[in-house]
Amino acid sequence: MPPSLVILGGLVFLGCFSVSLSYLNLYMDAAETLRLLGITAELYYVRNGIINNYALTFNLPLPPDIDEIYFTWQRLREQPAMFYRMKFTVLHDRALMLPEANISNEGQVPSTLSVFQVRLPCTGEMSAQVDVIIQMNISIFSASNLTVLNFKRRKTCIKVTDGAYVRDYPFTQGEEDYVEAEDRVDSLTTSTHIFYIAVGCACAIILLIALAVAVYYLNSQKSNDRYTKRMNYYDSSSSQALTAQSQTFLRPDTPNNASGAGLPNFRRGISPVTELKPTDIKSMLSEIAVERKRIALGDLLMEGTFGRIYLGTLIGEDENEVSMEQEVYIKTLTDQARGDQLQVFLTESCMLKGLIHQNINPVVGACVDGEIQPFMIYPYSNEGNLKKFLLKCRMSECGSRYTLSTQQLVYMAIQIIRGIQYLHRKKIIHKDIATRNCVVDNDFVVKLTDNSLSRDVFPSDYTCLGDNENRPVKWLAVEALLERRFSPASDVWAFGVTLWEMMTLGQQPYADIDPFEMAAYLQEGYRIAQPHNCPDELFAVMACCWAMSPDERPKFTQLLVCLQDFYTALGRFI
Repeated sequence: MPPSLVILGGLVFLGCFSVSLSYLNLYMDAAETLRLLGITAELYYVRNGIINNYALTFNLPLPPDIDEIYFTWQRLREQPAMFYRMKFTVLHDRALMLPEANISNEGQVPSTLSVFQVRLPCTGEMSAQVDVIIQMNISIFSASNLTVLNFKRRKTCIKVTDGAYVRDYPFTQGEEDYVEAEDRVDSLTTSTHIFYIAVGCACAIILLIALAVAVYYLNSQKSNDRYTKRMNYYDSSSSQALTAQSQTFLRPDTPNNASGAGLPNFRRGISPVTELKPTDIKSMLSEIAVERKRIALGDLLMEGTFGRIYLGTLIGEDENEVSMEQEVYIKTLTDQARGDQLQVFLTESCMLKGLIHQNINPVVGACVDGEIQPFMIYPYSNEGNLKKFLLKCRMSECGSRYTLSTQQLVYMAIQIIRGIQYLHRKKIIHKDIATRNCVVDNDFVVKLTDNSLSRDVFPSDYTCLGDNENRPVKWLAVEALLERRFSPASDVWAFGVTLWEMMTLGQQPYADIDPFEMAAYLQEGYRIAQPHNCPDELFAVMACCWAMSPDERPKFTQLLVCLQDFYTALGRFI
């Protein structure tokens, strides 16, 4: 997305609240935004009585050659009457005179579409950037029903030479040369002062570098001590970890600090779902059993050390009916897979079994034959794995069908949230939300799937920290990383990292951070940087997901509303 569109998207998004403005429109038209921002679009401060608070808080810069700004406004109803009072605040009156409007400072808002001008004349006495507040008080009937609108502007003023006067239009080329010559004379008279200032700055920089080196050395020593203690802990608990299977559901003894609305059982740490046992897995697989003769393997899509994912065909009960055939994904293991790897594969494949939702992609069939490795069957999605799809979009040429816009990425993130909300209503914590565990269907519909074979197919996304278990370290919340404490709030953290993946088209989060240093890195307050061309509002959503305390992170209902509003704003204003 071009930077200019990102700026405009930031101005028109978020902070919209209803007030009693009785259908008022107040905005800068397309010609004015083109003149001031270089963007052909209307910038609304009030649309049909709804205030855009984010646009009001933006301090619009005005260059030296622009001394007037224009607003367009209209009262959309004849009655009741709507009154205004306007006043100006200048924070540097030596550089800028009090602004003037071509309308009276108080009166009635016109019922016809009108334009009024505000002039911001510089004094010419000095060069400065001056903050100006244009306050517009809108009221209906009486002062008790009052709404205050503050428009912020930052005007750049330039000092005018002696004998000259302040003009309302830009300097000519000759006048600019004259002003620059005067500035050079002034700079020669103060060269001695500048020399001493430069020497002082150099000494200060040397001192700061020395302090930074000392602080870095002390932090390195502390980090090494923490890592040593943590590794000792892992060594002491490794015998217990060897017998522990990856738990994909919320355990009854898992503490939970999140207080999401509509999830009372999570707050008490109680879940009706228990860890799957081998007998449970066998009964689950018997419910979705498929005969081997009905499965036809196709192209090999992804392969790891012991796992493979194929494109395949599931043939109907009557093999003569071609219409009964359907494309599917088939996950299986190689003959080199160990017994414990097989057990984990079956357990994780059954994690979402039986769930029906438009944003969930569960296992729908299983072929367990003692002579061959099991086949786990999943519904087919046209674009396949989301992470692979994003990487394909990053490498594609501009204008191809794989080029993604910010609005499309936000839409896909909304699909992921809806899938997670469904899991949470079923009292299931996913624990491994990432683009690698999603698939993409037609029209950018994203479906969340289980994490079976993810450790094998995406080995760079998982790390063993000495506890004999590969974990998605760079997607885990702090409490999940240090204490193995999972909750809806830890899924919120992982979703924030997933959203970052989407905005970077599949880049690796924390690429330069050693996995063993992640816990210390997060505890010290560091997070991933804002992606290029990512709107500030969208990065703010990610940053909220990475709050240190689980209670401070937003709920998925809040995230859904926020992203839906952003998606609507992108479609309306860009």
